[in-house]
Amino acid sequence: MLIPDTTAAPSIRSMMPEGFLKMLAESTGCRQRATLSGIVTYETTSSKYWPAIEALAQETDPEGFARWQAAQAHTHAA
Repeated sequence: MLIPDTTAAPSIRSMMPEGFLKMLAESTGCRQRATLSGIVTYETTSSKYWPAIEALAQETDPEGFARWQAAQAHTHAA
């Protein structure tokens, strides 16, 4: 009998450390924190800033990021 995996993958936002908007603004050069906030909240993976967001999430919560990444691969494969 298969037991469904009920542990939901964390959101990118939940993996962000305190002060993440300032950190991302500094690392990306984006001066609009509202833009960065929206990209994180809505997980806009097509944004040019997304690689920096992923890197920060992975650095902050490697296990959570791995679960998020696996969920993304599963979602896109369906």
